[in-house]
Amino acid sequence: MSSQSPRHQQYQREWIDGSAVDKDIADLNVQWSEGQSPYEHLCYSQSIRRLNSGRLPAWILKRYRHIEDGGWWCSGVEPETGNSSDWGCFKPDAPRIDSKKGKYIKYEHPLKTPSELFALRVPLHIWKMVGRRYNVPVLLLDIDHTRDDLGFWRWVIDHPEIPIILTEGAKKTGALLSLGFAAIGVPGIWGAYCKNDGNPCLLPQLECFTNLERDFYFAFDQDEKRKTRRANRKAVWSTASQLQDRNCDVKIIQWEPTIKGVDDLIVSKGEKHFIKSYEKAMLFEDWQSNYLLELNYPASLRLDSSTKYIGDFAPPKSAKLICLKAPKGSGKTEWLVKICAEAQHRGQKVLVLTHRTQLGRALCERFGIDYVEEIGQSETKGVFGFGLCFDSLRLNSQARFDPEDWENCLVILDECEQSIWHLLNANTEVAKHRVKILRNFQQLIQNVLSSEDGKVYLSDADLSDVSIDYVKSLVDFPVEPWIVVKEGNPDPWNVTAWSDEKEMLDVLISRIRKGEKVLIFVDGQKAKSKWGTQNLEAYLHKEFPELKILRIDAESVSTPGHPAYDCIDKLDETLKDFDIAIASPTIETGVSIDLKGHFTSVWDFAQGVIPVPSVLQRMARLREPVPRHVWAKSYGLGSIGNKSISPRRLIEGTHNKFKAHIAQLAQADFNFDWESASSFQPQALKTWAKMAARINLGMVRYRHEIVRALVAEGHIVSEGNYESEMAEEDEAKGKELIKEELKECRDINYQAQRQAIASEATPDSTRLKSLQEKQVKTEAERLEQRKGELVERYGSPDVVTPSLVELDDKGEYSKAQLHYYLTEGEEFLNEREKSRMEHLLELGDQELFLPDANKGMIGGKLAFLKMLGIPKLFELDCEWTNDSQELIDLSIKTSQFKTQIKDVLGLSFNFDRVGKDGQPRFPSPVSIAQRYLRECLGLSFGDAVQRGARGNQQRFYQPVAVPQLRQQIFENWKQRDLERRAAKLASSSAAAPDRSKAENGDLRGVTVSVNSVPVNSTGNIEYLNNHVYQPAVYQEPVSVSEDSEKSCTFQSSEISPTEFEQLRRISEESSEKGHIFRSMLMGVKKITRLLYDQIMTEFAFASF
Repeated sequence: MSSQSPRHQQYQREWIDGSAVDKDIADLNVQWSEGQSPYEHLCYSQSIRRLNSGRLPAWILKRYRHIEDGGWWCSGVEPETGNSSDWGCFKPDAPRIDSKKGKYIKYEHPLKTPSELFALRVPLHIWKMVGRRYNVPVLLLDIDHTRDDLGFWRWVIDHPEIPIILTEGAKKTGALLSLGFAAIGVPGIWGAYCKNDGNPCLLPQLECFTNLERDFYFAFDQDEKRKTRRANRKAVWSTASQLQDRNCDVKIIQWEPTIKGVDDLIVSKGEKHFIKSYEKAMLFEDWQSNYLLELNYPASLRLDSSTKYIGDFAPPKSAKLICLKAPKGSGKTEWLVKICAEAQHRGQKVLVLTHRTQLGRALCERFGIDYVEEIGQSETKGVFGFGLCFDSLRLNSQARFDPEDWENCLVILDECEQSIWHLLNANTEVAKHRVKILRNFQQLIQNVLSSEDGKVYLSDADLSDVSIDYVKSLVDFPVEPWIVVKEGNPDPWNVTAWSDEKEMLDVLISRIRKGEKVLIFVDGQKAKSKWGTQNLEAYLHKEFPELKILRIDAESVSTPGHPAYDCIDKLDETLKDFDIAIASPTIETGVSIDLKGHFTSVWDFAQGVIPVPSVLQRMARLREPVPRHVWAKSYGLGSIGNKSISPRRLIEGTHNKFKAHIAQLAQADFNFDWESASSFQPQALKTWAKMAARINLGMVRYRHEIVRALVAEGHIVSEGNYESEMAEEDEAKGKELIKEELKECRDINYQAQRQAIASEATPDSTRLKSLQEKQVKTEAERLEQRKGELVERYGSPDVVTPSLVELDDKGEYSKAQLHYYLTEGEEFLNEREKSRMEHLLELGDQELFLPDANKGMIGGKLAFLKMLGIPKLFELDCEWTNDSQELIDLSIKTSQFKTQIKDVLGLSFNFDRVGKDGQPRFPSPVSIAQRYLRECLGLSFGDAVQRGARGNQQRFYQPVAVPQLRQQIFENWKQRDLERRAAKLASSSAAAPDRSKAENGDLRGVTVSVNSVPVNSTGNIEYLNNHVYQPAVYQEPVSVSEDSEKSCTFQSSEISPTEFEQLRRISEESSEKGHIFRSMLMGVKKITRLLYDQIMTEFAFASF
C-alpha cells in the first residue's frame, strides 16, 4: 500500500486485523484510491461509449460520484501469464444505495466488463508455506521474477496434487492464502459459473486448473437465512457439477451458521478451528444428500448440547406450530407428556397421529389418553382425545374421524418424518383411502392452526425443512414455526463398521461363545431370506442349543403361544429372560428398550431394504450406550419411483408414467377429466418427491450413508478388523463355511415351508377373508392363508406347488401378469384398466394421488413393451444374435426413449459408458433384450450356442421357451376373465331399444340387448355402463389381415328383425362355447377395422 493516510491505515486494519490477512499479501494486492483514480479502475471497458472528448458520459459520473471520496482497490493477476489483471474490486468509503433493494452496494466491479477471479500475488514466504502444507517443494527454477506473481500460479497449475479453495471475495482469499492454502476468490456465489451460448461452463480463468483432476474445496459464506442458504446451495451445485464434469473431486467446507465468512471464522475461532472444518469437509455427494435432511429454519431456542436430556422449557402462548429437534433418547417424548398433562388440566383435547399402531399405543399410554381401538373399553371414552394411525384418519374407519371435531385441540406428530412418509407412501390401509386421508389431514391442520388455542407439535430426531414446509403448506395463511434445537451427543456409541457380513457374523458367534448377550437386528423375517429372523434363529439354535433365543418379528408377536407374543408393550420384562434377541423392523421405531446391564452389544445386518434413518432408529432402540456393530450393503434395494435423486425428476417421471396409462385408457374409450383429477394436493406430491429423493440417494450409497449418519450423530466409528478379532479364536469358522452353513440352513427351512404351503388345504373365499382380517394367527393359519392367496392369485390349487411358492416370492405374479396381458389376456386389458381407474376415482371422489394411481395400472407399461417390439422376442421361433435386426431396432428405440422407459418401466440403460480407450461402450443388443425379458416378463432367451471359426465365433441364443407352469396359469386366468366378463354382462341391466326405430331398420344411437349383452348400433359391446352412443361416422373399408386384426367396429345402415334374431342366436351359441363373441355381423355394407396397437403407440409417445 503506497499511502499512509489515516483512511489507508483504517483499510489496512480491515484486511490485516479484521480478516487475518498477511501484511505482505495486503501490500502486494491492495491500494488506496481516490479522486479520479477509481474511474480508471472501474471504467476502462471499451464497451463504454465516451463523449467525443473522451470524457465519460454524465450518467456514469452521476452514478459513480461517490467513488471520488476514496476507497481501497484490489486486483490480482492472470493465473496463466502471471501478468497483473485490470479487473478487480473497489470498496468505496461512502457506498451508494441500490434503489431497488434498499441496501448499500459494498463493492464495485469494473463496468461492462466480464468478471474474473481473484488470483492474488503472494510473497515468497507464503508460497513456501503452501508448498509445505501440501508437501510440494518450491524449486529455484519455479521462481520467475519476470512475472508479477513470481510464477506462483503457474506452479499451482502444474501441481494438481495441490487442492484449490474457492471462496467469495478478495479478503477471504487473502485470509486463506495467509494460512498456506491455495485459494482463489470469486466475485459472489455465481462468480465461477457462466454460460457460453446458453450452455453452462466455468469461468475461463478457472479452466486452466481443472485439466488434471484436481480437488476443489468450496468455502462460501454460511448464513442463517433460509432464502440465502438456498441461493448459495444452487450456486455451489451448479459450479461443482461443472468441476465434476471435468473429473475434479469437490468438497464443501462448512462451519457454524452464526459465523458468516471464512475470514470471520479464522479471526474469531483461530487457524486450528478452520483446519478442523477443512479436514471434515463433505464430499459433494454427501453435501447433495444433506440438503433434503437439513433444518434451515432459524432456531427459536437452542438447548444445552452438553447435557443428555432436553430439560424443561415452555413455548410462548403465541406459538402455533411447535417443532422439536433433539437426539434420540434425549427426552422428547417426556417433554410432550408434560404438554399433554397441561392440556388435560385445562380441558383441551389431544390428537396423536402416528405411522405405527404400536407407537400410537405406547405414546397414548404415556400421554394418559386412549388409543382409538381401546375407547370402547376405556372409562374416559376419549374425552381427553385419543391416538390413531394415519390409516384411520377417515370417517369410514373405527375412529369415525371428522376434522371438524378437532378445533382448538393439540395435534402431536412424534417421529413426524417417518409418520408423514407413511401418510404419503405406505402400502397399508392408508393406500386405499389416501386421497380422503390427505384431504382430512389438510382440513385438520387448517382447523387447528386457525383456531384460538389449537397447536401442532412436530417432534423428530431427524426433523427437516421438508416436514415443516409440508405442514405449513396445508394452511392458507402464513404461520411461523417456533423451533427448539438440541445438538450434541454426550453418550456416543462405539460403533464398529464391517465390510463383510460373514465376517461380522463369525465375530458375533465368537462373542456369544464367550458369554456375551446380544441384540441383533435384521431386515426381513421370511424363511426365504438367508439373513431373515427365522433363518438366523434356526442357525443360532443349531450353534447354541443351550441358549435362550427370542425372535421378534411381525409373525412371532402375533402368534399365540410364541414367547414374543404381545411383547411389544413389555419388552424390558420379556427380554431379560433371553440370551439372544433377533428383531426385524417390527421394533424399528415406537419402542424403547430401557433394560440396563443385560445386553452387552447390538449387531445390525442392514440388507438395504429399509431407509438409512430407519437403520439408525432401530440401533437406538436399546437406550444403553453399549458397543454397536453394523454391516450394510453397499447399495440399497428399496428405491422409490424412477429411482431418481432429484425431486423434480421424480415428479416428472410420475407424470410421464401416468400419461402413458391415460393414453391406454383413452384407447379403451374411457375418458375423464384426468388433468383435474391428477392435480390433487400438489404440496403432497412435492413432499412425497422430496422424501423419496432422499431415500433414493441413501440407497445409491447405502453403507456410506449409514456410516456418515452415525458420525454426524456424534458416534465414534471404527472399521472392523476380522483378523485381529479372530486371532485368538480357536473355533473360528471362516467366511466360506459360514456362507455354506447359512445357505444350507435357509434351504432346509425354506423347502419345508414351501412344501407345507403347497400341501395345505385350500380355504374357501369366506374362510380366506376371515383369515386375512384376523390379527392374531397360529402358524397353521398363516400357511392356510398363504395357500388361499396363491390359489386366488394363480387360478387353481393345481398350480400351487413348492416351485410356484418360490417363484411368487421372487415376483412371478407381476411379471406373469404383464406377459398375460401382452398375449392371451390382451382382450381383457381394457376392462381391467377401466375397472381399476373407476375404483380409484370412486375412492378419491374423482381425485387421484398420482403415485398410487401409477401403482394400480399396467396399461402404460404394456404400451411401451408393444412399441419396443418385445412381443416379437417370444413370438418368433428363431435364434437371436447381436446382428438380429429386431434386437438392433430395440437398441435404437431404447436409446431414443431411455428417459421415458426409466419412468414407465423402471429400467435404466447406460449408453454413456466410455472404455479405458476412450471409446463408447454401449450395451449389446442381446443384453438389452435379455433385460426386458427377464425384468419385465420373467423370461429369457435359451442357452447360447457358439458357431464360427476360432477367433471369430458368435453366440446364437435359442428362442424363448415359455414355462409350462405359466401356460397353465394363463389358461386359468383366461377362464377366470371370461367368467367375470360373463357375470358382469349378465348382471348389467339393458335398456330396452326403441322399437319404432328398430322396425325402420335404424338402430344408430340406440342401445339394444342381445342375450343380456349390451350392444349399441355400432356393434361395440358395452361391458360396464349403458351409454347411448352417438351415430357412427362411416368410413370406407380397410383391407386388414386376420393376424393383425385387434379390434373391429362394424357399422350398418339397416338391420331387419330377421337379421336381429339371427344375431341373437349367434350370440347364444358363442356364449355356450365359453366366450363372448368379439365380432358381430350387422350387415355387410361397410366395415371399418382399426389397428389399436399402432394407435396406442402413437398416442402414448405423442405426450413425450
